[in-house]
Amino acid sequence: MQVTYSENELVRTAKGQVGTLDAKEVKQAVEQGAILIDVREPDEWTSGHIRDALHIPRGMLEFKIEDEVDDKDARLVTYCAAGSRSALAAATLKTMGYVGAISSDAGFNDLVKVGLPIADDNE
Repeated sequence: MQVTYSENELVRTAKGQVGTLDAKEVKQAVEQGAILIDVREPDEWTSGHIRDALHIPRGMLEFKIEDEVDDKDARLVTYCAAGSRSALAAATLKTMGYVGAISSDAGFNDLVKVGLPIADDNE
């Protein structure tokens, strides 16, 4: 018998495996040198993103992360619009050996509200 999981169960399991940070904790992590990874889709990215964040859409993460981050011990914080995709992305990063991966439980708008800067059009 095959075991199946709902979307909510997968996200809850991922958050339990990798842990999460709230918006203020994400800001603090970034200020301390964490690499912020935006896993949203390209149209979401172009409508606004956090300055200096890497953009690697969730569907391309496994294929592109090693081109962007070769340090498996780096502190990586994933974010999306609401916290679900970022949890799945952080769990994938952990599976790939990125021991410092953690998920933002806060979405993009909440990160902006705590003062993480939005990139201007040239970034």
